[in-house]
Amino acid sequence: MYKFVIVAPQAGQVSLVGDFNDWDVAKTTMIRSGKSGLWTVAVPLSVGRHLYAFVVDGTTWVQDPSAPIAPDDGFGHANSVKLVVRGSSS
Repeated sequence: MYKFVIVAPQAGQVSLVGDFNDWDVAKTTMIRSGKSGLWTVAVPLSVGRHLYAFVVDGTTWVQDPSAPIAPDDGFGHANSVKLVVRGSSS
């Protein structure tokens, strides 16, 4: 399992989207930790390179500030990258 975290204190909802869930906002909803504004979710990922982003309140796409940024996706956005190697997790 790989843990994804974002700080979004003003958000009412945050989702994780990526090539591992067909960029579907409804598939991976994140959980808010108290009133801190910290949102988390853990998902299984296969070995390889995965592109992803966070979607805040269903409309605002946000890059992961703690991850490398991928080149422009062709739609005017840059996504974040998670590299998974055999035997690793985070």
